[in-house]
Amino acid sequence: MEKQTSTGVLKSRLYSLAPLNFIKDLKEAVSYAEEKYKGKTRFNGVPMINHVLEIAISLLEKGLDLNTTIATLLHEIELNETIEEEIHKYFSDDVMEILNGIKKIKRGTDSVDTNPEIIIKYVLNVSKDLRPLYLKIYDTLHDIRSFDEIPDEQKKSKLFKALNIYGVLAEYLYLEDLKKELEEKAFSYYLPIEYRSISKKMESLGISEELLEKYKKEILLRIRESRIKARIEQRIKSKYSIYKKLKKYEKEWIDPNISRLDDLIAFRIITSDIDSCYEILEKLMDKGEIIEERFDDYISNPKPNGYKAIQFPICFPQISKMNIELQIVTEDMYKENTFGKASHIAYKASQLRYAKPTNKYDWVKKIQDEIEKSKIENKKSKSFPIRCKIFDDEVFVFTPKGKIIALDKGDTVLDFAFRLHTDIGNKAESAKVNGLPAKLAQKLVTGDTVEIKVNKNKSYQKDTTLEYANSRSTKNKIRKNMKERVK
Repeated sequence: MEKQTSTGVLKSRLYSLAPLNFIKDLKEAVSYAEEKYKGKTRFNGVPMINHVLEIAISLLEKGLDLNTTIATLLHEIELNETIEEEIHKYFSDDVMEILNGIKKIKRGTDSVDTNPEIIIKYVLNVSKDLRPLYLKIYDTLHDIRSFDEIPDEQKKSKLFKALNIYGVLAEYLYLEDLKKELEEKAFSYYLPIEYRSISKKMESLGISEELLEKYKKEILLRIRESRIKARIEQRIKSKYSIYKKLKKYEKEWIDPNISRLDDLIAFRIITSDIDSCYEILEKLMDKGEIIEERFDDYISNPKPNGYKAIQFPICFPQISKMNIELQIVTEDMYKENTFGKASHIAYKASQLRYAKPTNKYDWVKKIQDEIEKSKIENKKSKSFPIRCKIFDDEVFVFTPKGKIIALDKGDTVLDFAFRLHTDIGNKAESAKVNGLPAKLAQKLVTGDTVEIKVNKNKSYQKDTTLEYANSRSTKNKIRKNMKERVK
């Protein structure tokens, strides 16, 4: 009876968030989901319908469209030919496309023996429509919130994905609050000793929301003195971010010195023009002690990627002996630093071990533009895909064991063989792609599963196979091997 009441409350909440013109459609989807989940519970005994309702509520609150909400309600249903026909019949092709997108993402995140960076690139590559990705991120957060009740054999995998895959993807979608909660909860379970040690250190330094407010009042007071209009963003550095930063300094995790970090508390001051930036700086210098050797004026001297800001550590002794980080920018700088090619997200993406050198990271802004449009359009339209092309010049294929291999667009089966190992490339004779016989010259597309057949008696590829290859690396390896044979 209690569970049923809970379900009723969740349904009411869901309907209250939906546009009035779509409530009938939504109620039909809920009824269909209730029928399919009848008697089914999650690992914690909670009815499956409650689980999907909670995620659907989160996505409606985020502003996603009706079809995403419907797909969310259906995403735990085991798909088969009959179910897929029903979804096409009762709902739409678009709902089925979202569910298929979830399958693609799950296939990548379940990949074995694959570097998380490759998995992230694969997920972003297959997510031409970002709605399934939103769903999976919220689904993961829901799991982590119920972590204590997750079966032991699933815990390690779920934590790893939360920290190394979905947390990063949440940042790429600029879901900062969600990212922080996801990482903090996962970190507390994944590395409990490190989590507790950082928590104790932060407590000893007095880092709290109360301290954050004291700094905010002081900064606002200085801004008012300057009579300049400005707004402020503030944050306390997450424990997981502190951990990752300290790992660069700490060889052994014994007694981490978090006070060496100047950005445990950070503020961003956003104003209208450059002159105002420097006037605010002057006022802050009157009451605060700036650490001059770490003062950076990236307005006068922007970073190579276009990043502009005045940023520096500063101490307000009247509040605390601790240094905090301040950043002063104009509105235009803020937008470029947050969503443009100068954004932290774009910088991180460009630094990925497997990233190709390029300056084309304007996709961060494009994602945000699409998200903002969706919030307006979803009240009028049942379907509003959030389009995005990321890492579109690459292809991601699977080995029979499920490992993801990154290739360039246009790469062939032979390129794949050489990417696995030079010896496999030299001995490759034939292949299967998605279970069907394939030639070495066949071009591959994302999602293909490739099995290489080798001839143990073969030791090199003939010059005629050069035309089978797309990759310069593959061609160089073939030529090198041929030269060695001549010698």
